[in-house]
Amino acid sequence: MDRAKKSGLVLKKTTKKKITTVREHPMHVPVSDKNPSGIAIRDQHFRRLPGTYLKREEISETFKNYSRKGITYSSSGEILEHKDSDKYDDLIAVWVHYFNDKLKSDPPLAPDVFKALLASESGFHLDTPKNKIAFGIAQITKQTWEILQDQNGEAKEFIFNEIRQKDLKNPDIAIPMSIRWLIYKSQRAAAKLGRQPDHEENCSRI
Repeated sequence: MDRAKKSGLVLKKTTKKKITTVREHPMHVPVSDKNPSGIAIRDQHFRRLPGTYLKREEISETFKNYSRKGITYSSSGEILEHKDSDKYDDLIAVWVHYFNDKLKSDPPLAPDVFKALLASESGFHLDTPKNKIAFGIAQITKQTWEILQDQNGEAKEFIFNEIRQKDLKNPDIAIPMSIRWLIYKSQRAAAKLGRQPDHEENCSRI
């Protein structure tokens, strides 16, 4: 390093790519009249690298193993009209901290803000049968569900993978997805407005 500085050489930093190219390779397929050998060539395609997405099983493992040291919890007993208002405090605290750190949220999302959003969206009910366009405790719409899994879409910096629509009724999955989406919306709104969005601008439908 010292020799490089003396010689005037500047070493460029390399950044870890979020996708990597998978070359053409053989793969086993069912034997058929069209393919009696049972071998096909898989075309070149892109594969996202670990750390840029979460699958269902990874969501569970991440939450289970996440260090609770130093994370901020939402206020308890504050939303008195909702008997289950404190039931999801651990989920909220872990995933707010996780995505604030992962997405470098500035200013960071506060757990109390997200908890209030759940109260207004669903009243902490796991399902709202009368609503046919949004699902679960976070009332995630089908459009948002699709965007959060599109590696070429709006939220491509960090997506979810292999999440089924029925999974949106599971708070263990819906809460991290909605936190990720809310931080994305906040960052996008700040870029468009040239300032931080207020509560109304930030917390429209997930």
